[in-house]
Amino acid sequence: MDRCARARDWSEIQERMLVPLFDTVYDRLEVGPATRLLGLRCGSGLALLMAAARGAAVTGTDPVSPERLALARERLLPDARPGAGGA
Repeated sequence: MDRCARARDWSEIQERMLVPLFDTVYDRLEVGPATRLLGLRCGSGLALLMAAARGAAVTGTDPVSPERLALARERLLPDARPGAGGA
């Protein structure tokens, strides 16, 4: 299995458990259009994606896992060219 497929599989399994956590945290923090979120080691971008869905401005980086960062970029910037900037 290639590393990109493994990153996607890991994300699909883990994220099911994390969605309720992020929803609760973002509700308490009142994440919305006035929010700016920086994701360090953002992984597959779930936290950023959920914040962006609430109107937040998001930026992410993950120097440890380029495969997960590529997945985050694909999710957050579906029209971006490969290799163009961060997630």
